[in-house]
Amino acid sequence: MPAMSLPCADVCSSILGPNMTVQKAMELLVFIKLEINQTRYVIAAALGLQVYEWFAGLEDELRLVHRKGWTLIKILYLLCRYYPLLLWIVIIWAYVADHPKEICDKVVYPVNAILAPCQFFSQAVMLMRAFAFSGRNPYVLMVLGSCYLLLVGMGIWTFCTQVAVLPPQLFWALNGTGCFPNYGDGWMALRLGYTMLAAILMDLLSLIVVAFYCVTNKSRHVSLARYFFSQGLISFILVVLVNCAAAIAYFRPMLHTSGVGIPIAFVISNIVACRVILQLRARVYPTMKQIEQQHSLLIHNALDSRLNDDSWVMDLDAEVL
Repeated sequence: MPAMSLPCADVCSSILGPNMTVQKAMELLVFIKLEINQTRYVIAAALGLQVYEWFAGLEDELRLVHRKGWTLIKILYLLCRYYPLLLWIVIIWAYVADHPKEICDKVVYPVNAILAPCQFFSQAVMLMRAFAFSGRNPYVLMVLGSCYLLLVGMGIWTFCTQVAVLPPQLFWALNGTGCFPNYGDGWMALRLGYTMLAAILMDLLSLIVVAFYCVTNKSRHVSLARYFFSQGLISFILVVLVNCAAAIAYFRPMLHTSGVGIPIAFVISNIVACRVILQLRARVYPTMKQIEQQHSLLIHNALDSRLNDDSWVMDLDAEVL
């Protein structure tokens, strides 16, 4: 036990300061190990979620994306779907496997940098959705585009510059660990929090634009809530909530390996963006079964309207197809 006291004290001194007993040092190392395992479980679960979503939407993807011509919406879909999926193979290797400090010193910077586009792609989808909903208003594009460029700049600043690495004592004590950036570094954690906050503001701005045009849309024949849901705009709210949870995590005091918020925020945002695109394409290219259902609903509503003339009854099926 005396042989372990000096290294453990060194490790914990680099984390909490020099006043560290052997018992507290061991407790802290156990806690750090649990944090590492928690982060690895989340990273592995994020990969499983991506694979599940890919298989679940593969039939629609083949019909609505791959068999159509090259457009901006197709490019954004492929980036949102396949960039995180391929990137996660690298993430699994870098973060889930144990590596010596020499390897992590070489890979921690590039691995952290290639995470940045995961945020940019999903935000671009939300921007284009809001811009299209405004009737392609050039002033809306100017405002949203400026905010998007600011978000990209903050993402590059956060993920590609001044990446703090884990202390060497931690690699010694754990006999190797994942090549995590040092999220316990106060300045790095704040930068991540500010970047997520910028993403939240971008989402809220897009949401405000969409809500404004929903309210002022004179061709809307159903309630605002149902119209909002039918247009797939609940996705905006979901992305906002995910980014809020991640931002809160990074503004709290953290340890070296607390990076759970990044895989959750990035993976879910891109999955939501892919679903939005597939939903939009399905409206443009419906299947024969969907067309038959729409025709049946039109006939049903036409017959129903002759039977029910009560002005106090709201026909919830009177929705634009």
